[in-house]
Amino acid sequence: MRLWRIVAANATAELEAALSRITQLGRSHAAALDSSVRYMAANAWVGGGAPAFAQALAARRTALQSAFQDVAEEMARRIRQLGGQAQVPSFSTSVGTAVARPSSFSGMDVAAMGRLVADLQRAGPELIGAGQRLSAELSALCVASPSVRQVGDAGVWAEEQVRDLRQRLAVIQQTHDIGTASQATAAFGLFGGHAPDANGVNKLTAAAARGDAMALKALVDLQKTGKDKTLAGRLSVWWRQLGPLAQGQLMNVSPGLVGSLNGLPAVDRDKANRAYLAAQKSAIPPELQRLRASSAALRAEMKKLSDQMAGIRDPYQKYGLSQRLEQLRESSTRLEESIEEQELKMRQLAAVEKGMALGGQNGRPPAFLLQLELGGPGKTAISFGDPDEADNLVAYVPGTGTTLEGFAGDANRAAVMWDQARRFQENKKIASIAWLGYEAPQWGSTFSLTRTVVNDNAAKEGAPALASFADGLRAAHGAASDARLTVLGHSYGSTVTGLAAKQRPGAFADQVIFVGSPGVGAARARDLGVGSVWVGEAPNDPVGDIGSMPLQLTGTLNDDALHLPAMSGPLGVDPSSAEFGARQFYVEDSGDAAYTFKGHSKYWSANSISLKNIGYLINGKYDSLQAPPATQRQSPPSPAMPPAPPVNALTTGRPLPQPSPTPAGD
Repeated sequence: MRLWRIVAANATAELEAALSRITQLGRSHAAALDSSVRYMAANAWVGGGAPAFAQALAARRTALQSAFQDVAEEMARRIRQLGGQAQVPSFSTSVGTAVARPSSFSGMDVAAMGRLVADLQRAGPELIGAGQRLSAELSALCVASPSVRQVGDAGVWAEEQVRDLRQRLAVIQQTHDIGTASQATAAFGLFGGHAPDANGVNKLTAAAARGDAMALKALVDLQKTGKDKTLAGRLSVWWRQLGPLAQGQLMNVSPGLVGSLNGLPAVDRDKANRAYLAAQKSAIPPELQRLRASSAALRAEMKKLSDQMAGIRDPYQKYGLSQRLEQLRESSTRLEESIEEQELKMRQLAAVEKGMALGGQNGRPPAFLLQLELGGPGKTAISFGDPDEADNLVAYVPGTGTTLEGFAGDANRAAVMWDQARRFQENKKIASIAWLGYEAPQWGSTFSLTRTVVNDNAAKEGAPALASFADGLRAAHGAASDARLTVLGHSYGSTVTGLAAKQRPGAFADQVIFVGSPGVGAARARDLGVGSVWVGEAPNDPVGDIGSMPLQLTGTLNDDALHLPAMSGPLGVDPSSAEFGARQFYVEDSGDAAYTFKGHSKYWSANSISLKNIGYLINGKYDSLQAPPATQRQSPPSPAMPPAPPVNALTTGRPLPQPSPTPAGD
């Protein structure tokens, strides 16, 4: 019995000494991940993959502290079994969190994230060493605990994260020397590996980085669907992390695809698209020459065969020759179609170059070519001013009848909007964009059952692309800026704009402007999810009255304000109606007869009040808006209607309904 007591006493003392060392070890290392957790809590607004990373970090911290707690409890239990006394301290620590204060930027504090990575880098080897010491203590005492591995595992995890995060942070620090990262970089730059990826973007970008053109094409196709609102942010970060060498290689291989990716810097998109334009401009003429030569040779062969058939009386021989002639005619038709397509591309290139030439004139900055797709109706986006550096951005969306071949006029509208906005706000950087990223319906398709000016099919197809383009403008924009984004939709382009806004409620734009709108696909301005909604309609613009055609009723009597259900046309409620609830700015009558539809295209006329008001709106200078002459002011609305807008935003009376538009173009 005495011997047992001696053995028990020795064992107890040994266990107590080990518990003391383990307690000291736990007190030294249980809080190893606390500072990293604090940084994540203080910067939880970063978004992107940060929430998943923060969750994983918190789980590792909890497992680390639980491991020390479990081991210490097991040691104490054994001490008590031997008759000793043992108290186990708590290894759980409190993580005080700071609330992120509003500041001049929306993004990431790069310096704080650098300290987070440094803390993880220090914690990794320390926890691995602590795990080894803890395991050795238990092995010496022949004590088994399934929790002991969690200490070392936390250290291994920290080291794995550091290897990825240091590389990502280095890229962020190189491209954002002002100490803050842009919203997209903040969201996906540092913790992008933890972001959800339902659409397989990570695999596509990895393949694209290796020069896989099909992966690039898949990314372009995905952004056209608009279903991944994080795509532009991911692409922005992916592109920056590639580095100049890899970027240059991709531009050389697939310049047109690279130039179409939303979220990439405007300077890089411009460089890629200009390279694509130059390559096409060089490739099309010899291809045209080849096609025309082939066509001429084919016509000569057809004539020769026709002449030969004229002297043949044998019906069997003549039948064989006629079959061959029919084959030649089919080939000739295909060749002519190819020639027409190449000629169309040449005209499209000429229109784009003409539009871009407006940059650098009259004090304007050089044009940025943000998109270029040739063939068919064609697509493009031209910006006057760098949108990534602009304080105020406006994206103009044209309407019915617009094609790439005739885009020079639309580019001019964006150019004069830059002129006007700059004139009223000289201390601000302005970017004015003409965006034709959708297939606009043509006047000749009025009686089509699918893509026509009197249904929203084309707008439904184009809205996702516009939403993605807006995502890209925000993702690529520089840090530490309160840039103001306006999207202006004209005619059918307002329908596209309205539907795009509904796809990104609260995140599409800071302001939308509708001019000459036949309807925006919404019953109320508030349905668009945009803080500032403006409407301008010329009194002699009949297109703006399409939304008041009595085709259906929209709304109920149970809305916030008492009103009658609004009359809705084929593209939605008339946005210039009081029931819609938008703020209206004055547009003067151009003096043209309504039936000519000329008033529909004169919102950008030089020195017009409408153009001046658009310039004020782009800059947010609402107090400067020009009101109609006193003789044209409307009478006060009835008390049942929504409150009247400010006097400087009043519009003239509604124009009378007019016949359906004729093929006059927007």
